[in-house]
Amino acid sequence: MIDLTITPPLRRETVRSYVYRMLYDNIMSLHLTPGTAMSEQEVADLLKTSRTPVREAIIHLGQDRLLDILPQRGTFVSRLHTQMIREARFMRIVLEEAVMKEACVHFPQEGLKKLHQILERQQKAAGDGDKQAFFEADNAFHETVFSGCSRPHIWQTLMRASLDYSRARMLNAFLEPKNIPLSVHEDMLKAIEAHEGDKAARLVRQHMTNQETGIRKLMQLYPDYFI
Repeated sequence: MIDLTITPPLRRETVRSYVYRMLYDNIMSLHLTPGTAMSEQEVADLLKTSRTPVREAIIHLGQDRLLDILPQRGTFVSRLHTQMIREARFMRIVLEEAVMKEACVHFPQEGLKKLHQILERQQKAAGDGDKQAFFEADNAFHETVFSGCSRPHIWQTLMRASLDYSRARMLNAFLEPKNIPLSVHEDMLKAIEAHEGDKAARLVRQHMTNQETGIRKLMQLYPDYFI
């Protein structure tokens, strides 16, 4: 029997959207680990709904490549595709370096204020040992940089293409609970405020290189999670 972390439906959220969100969040947070078998009926029972919205959500997650739907065998949480992780990392380096340089030319004051607030959230999450909150703040920092440069849709596209990379980063965060880096984001913010584009771009590459080192360790520690 699978176990889900369940939160209440959002206001005016459809049953189908709710089921999709619950499964998506549990997969992305690694509460449902790669390779976990999933039953429509079990999910329907846990979420107190019929099997139809569960089936629709599973099909959607299959299209997202987060579930493997295998006829005559069952449905399983997808393993992490190493090639997709490499390509996502490449995309992030190329796009984030370019956007970070743009941010160093001009960035709205409201955006700078928000980045400072996000860093405060990260510091609190680090102090509390809250990996989920830290990871969410990490993404919020980069999303705010893209939005401040009027590139929000690029960020959204990048996130959709980086689901396995995001899961690997989450696993890496949980692997080393006492090793949460804050200095890179702090230095990025200082570079934006000082209009130092080349430095900001170097920091992006450094940030991604550190993550790549951690992900290589994960492949050795959790070989069954990767393909």
